[in-house]
Amino acid sequence: MMRHSRGQKLGNQCHPDPIGFLEPRLESGFTLIELMVTVAVIAIIAAIAVPSYQGYISDSYRNQAAVDAKVCALALERFYSEGFTYVGGDSECDANSPTNGTAQYTLSVSASVSSYTITATPVSGGSCADASVECVQLDRDGTQTIL
Repeated sequence: MMRHSRGQKLGNQCHPDPIGFLEPRLESGFTLIELMVTVAVIAIIAAIAVPSYQGYISDSYRNQAAVDAKVCALALERFYSEGFTYVGGDSECDANSPTNGTAQYTLSVSASVSSYTITATPVSGGSCADASVECVQLDRDGTQTIL
């Protein structure tokens, strides 16, 4: 008696199996372990990416505050060229950084007749003396310091 590859033995004849009952079935889908491994990999990637992204955003705001302090310094120099004093020139500067959108830093100007210091302090609070708070300070001579 002969067997056909997709058939069943029935007497001396071989009948094809049109539905495929006699062949082993291949199950498709994901096992629980495969899903758990995938979730674990995504969690590890997120644990690395989220703090990195937050650090990037924080650095961007601090750099924007440094740029806004330099813009304020230019406004103070224009003010000085008109009256030969920096006193009262703080009104020429924007008080917030960034100037559009939600303020992340507050700019303050300490001015005398011949000098000034611009300090950008985070709105989130804290003192510039704190190690966790990054303030930007710009002096008249162009010295920029991250406090």
